Amino acid sequence: MELKSILTEPLRSAKAVEVLERSLQKGRLAHAVLLQGENEELLEEVAHSLAAVLLDLSLGEGKEDRFGQVTSHPDFFTLRPSQKARAIRAEDTRELIRQIQHSPLLSHRKVAVVYEADRLCASSQSSSANIFLKTLEEPPLDTTIILFSTRPYVLLETIRSRCFNFRIPSSFRATEDASWQQWLADYSDLLLGLLQGIRDKERIAGSFMAAYGLVARFNGILGNLVAEAWEREKAKLPQDLKDDERDAMREGSAKGIRHRLFKELENQTRSAAAPYLADGKGGPVASKFTERIRLLEAVAGRLEVNLKTETALEDYLLSCLRIWSR
Repeated sequence: MELKSILTEPLRSAKAVEVLERSLQKGRLAHAVLLQGENEELLEEVAHSLAAVLLDLSLGEGKEDRFGQVTSHPDFFTLRPSQKARAIRAEDTRELIRQIQHSPLLSHRKVAVVYEADRLCASSQSSSANIFLKTLEEPPLDTTIILFSTRPYVLLETIRSRCFNFRIPSSFRATEDASWQQWLADYSDLLLGLLQGIRDKERIAGSFMAAYGLVARFNGILGNLVAEAWEREKAKLPQDLKDDERDAMREGSAKGIRHRLFKELENQTRSAAAPYLADGKGGPVASKFTERIRLLEAVAGRLEVNLKTETALEDYLLSCLRIWSR
């Protein structure tokens, strides 16, 4: 079975997928592959699809069906973050290494997938990253190790250099949720209102109320989306998954959804700014929009170091009010 036949669009036409396909056909796929990109769901889809080809599985049409066959295969092994810190522990890394030392049970080879590989800890010589590095240096026979990460720069350079690196392009998919789409529309209305200036007391008060209303609604929308996504995801998880791994996966899912919403917020801001940024003729308005976009990017980055969502969004919106009141 070809890799492209398993993947969904637009992954089938991605350059990285074409290279992986040729490597599979020639039997020259490296023993370790690092998939990197901005969309964790797409990275996981490529990792599971690649594993299906390597394990020579005959897959069904539905995504849940084919991924279920992959994750339940006796020659398929996983390494995931666990506990609230969402780190990949040294003991779990050692267990994976022990498992892949054995001969394949059903297939002609084994496949191990490291989820969120940037969570490999590298604080000491006995850390998970250094333990894992030794396996990359001397890989077991008939074994392919697939790592994927949205933050490959966090990985040890010695790990990255021992893997074939492939960048998987992200596709922008708007969140199909009526409450979120209404939130974006109200955010756009606030942007348009700020263009008219907010120097009188009535407009200032109205803008502050609108900003805090957006913050409160955002948290509610995010909570609902996370709960709905987790209901879908937990039904597909392996039965033997540990509780701390399950908690870490839920936390990772929540952060992924939050990242996507902030990305859509950034796209909405860029769309509103586009007419003023075209040809560099926007003057002061264009300058303020540029400052706002940079501010939003900075706030989104601070979320990665455990800044609270409501604090980040409040900081951004209030800073916007200050920008436009100057």
